[in-house]
Amino acid sequence: MRGAATWTLLICLLIGLFYGDICRASPIGGEDAPLSDYQDDDYDYDGEDESTNSEGPPAEIVEEVQSEPPYFEQSDVSIEARPGDDVIINCDARNFAIKNIALWYKNATLLATGQSAINNRVEVMKNNSLRITGVTKEDADDYYCEVLPQNVRQHTALRVGAKLSILCDDRDATDRSQTFKQGDRHKLTCQTFLHTKTDIKWSFNGQRLHTSEKDAAEGVVVLDNVDEENAGVYQCLGDDGSADPPHGMVTIDVQYSPKVSTHRHHVNTIEGDTAELYCDYRASPIAISFFIKDGKTLSLSEKYSIKNSLHKEHNRTTLIIKNVEASDLGEYLCHVENAIGSNEVRIQLSYHPETPQFENSSINGNEITMHWLVRSLQPLSEAMLDYKLSMSYTWSTVSIIHTQRHDKDKGIWKITHQMELTPGLWHARIKTKNTEGWSNFSPDHDILIKDQEESTEIDDGVVPPDDLVRAGFGVGAGSKSNSACTMRMLPAVMLVGVSIAMLRL
Repeated sequence: MRGAATWTLLICLLIGLFYGDICRASPIGGEDAPLSDYQDDDYDYDGEDESTNSEGPPAEIVEEVQSEPPYFEQSDVSIEARPGDDVIINCDARNFAIKNIALWYKNATLLATGQSAINNRVEVMKNNSLRITGVTKEDADDYYCEVLPQNVRQHTALRVGAKLSILCDDRDATDRSQTFKQGDRHKLTCQTFLHTKTDIKWSFNGQRLHTSEKDAAEGVVVLDNVDEENAGVYQCLGDDGSADPPHGMVTIDVQYSPKVSTHRHHVNTIEGDTAELYCDYRASPIAISFFIKDGKTLSLSEKYSIKNSLHKEHNRTTLIIKNVEASDLGEYLCHVENAIGSNEVRIQLSYHPETPQFENSSINGNEITMHWLVRSLQPLSEAMLDYKLSMSYTWSTVSIIHTQRHDKDKGIWKITHQMELTPGLWHARIKTKNTEGWSNFSPDHDILIKDQEESTEIDDGVVPPDDLVRAGFGVGAGSKSNSACTMRMLPAVMLVGVSIAMLRL
């Protein structure tokens, strides 16, 4: 009996506990307890909810924003300034956050930490840019902004101009080179950045350059219709009275069309011989050259060959014609062209003597002795000398018929003539004849006969035989134009003695 009672009591106790829990529980879906009030925000989970929330979605979103570190789109930049300017050097960091800090350095010297500047000449702006007031040449250096804690940097090279600058068409060209094109117009302006008054002085290739008063006051040099002669070094000096005045320079290069010339416009030859025609030229940029005859460009062949060389700072192109015959005589064009333009010179190949070239002369009182040089592979048979007083219309002529045969291989003849002239300025010219015909007249030579016993000749010079080509053999001749006669002709010229010697050199 006692055992049955014990089990009955135990069962009743369990049933009571079960119904007691049911009475204390809150209904989940009941009318008095909506779903939004289900969770108690003040419940203490002994730290479990804190760890759970730190790994939850909101914390992950914050971490994604902070995952992109600061960076610079350009790690190296450069800026230029003039003395006295206020300069702002930017610190253009992307993704710059509150926890970041910017440090400023000049080379290895710390200038600022955050918004606090260590150097009193600089100021850190709210966007982390660095401001330098009144820069000087000593401020030119490498500046960099470093963002912590990632240690990313942006370097800025600051260049500060000198106390003097040269502007080429309003752009700084100090101590630089500029390239101009033939025919262009350019302006060079010299500026100083000094508190004291300065006197601007220009020089070109070491020689003082004089400008108009207005241009001098403004420090301006105008290069109008630029050509080859404008190429060189232009220097500007700001004369402030100091021992070391500011100065600068600019080197000007000019691109121009070819300048073509030859000392032998007429070339003498004989049948069956080898003739050489040449032209000299300068050009910038580089040029090409070729020869033209009867409107056709000559091609390389057994008949024609081309030789290119350098001769006294010029480019020289030589056309070699083998086994000359009558059909080879005539006019040749040496044509040179580059990207800027073209130019050409005419050369005549013939059997006639080349244009005589004046060599030298000597004056003794009223008596003058003159010497000419002539190229002719054929023997000379005659020479004719023309002379006249300056301002006269007409020429007087001395005919020289005496000739002497010499070695045909050298082809250079020397003509000597002596005559007496009254005081005044005279002009003389000569032409020669060989077995094939007459040459052109030589260029006029000026002779000054003074009243004094010691007479002096104008432009007296001596041409060494080795430099005959350089001296201008074959330069085209033409009489100088004469003005109206304003003075009476002096008494007739008295020929005291005529001595003619045609010597083969």
